Amino acid sequence: MSDRFEISPESLRAASRGMRRCAEDFAAAVERLRGRVLGAGSPWGGDEFGTLFGTAYTGCTELGLRALDHLAGQLGDVAEALGRMGANTQGTDEANAAGFRRLEGGVR
Repeated sequence: MSDRFEISPESLRAASRGMRRCAEDFAAAVERLRGRVLGAGSPWGGDEFGTLFGTAYTGCTELGLRALDHLAGQLGDVAEALGRMGANTQGTDEANAAGFRRLEGGVR
């Protein structure tokens, strides 16, 4: 096990782009699922049992789709946070480098 930890602004930006693609792909898959599930109509029939099943199925489906929509949003939020981390890391690196240059200039 390594006792080093390294990050770079570019690796964070790359992770942000990758996570953004995942979030977009996931959201598109949820939309395709929504179209298939909700576009199927009500094949269980209109009798008492079919109506009961249909009501439960519809409620569960809507709840599940809302949860998947929320997950897609959370993936997008992670992508944004990784991008901000990359920008913050770069800003901190640049500020630290400038501070060391000032110290080095004062020592001579």
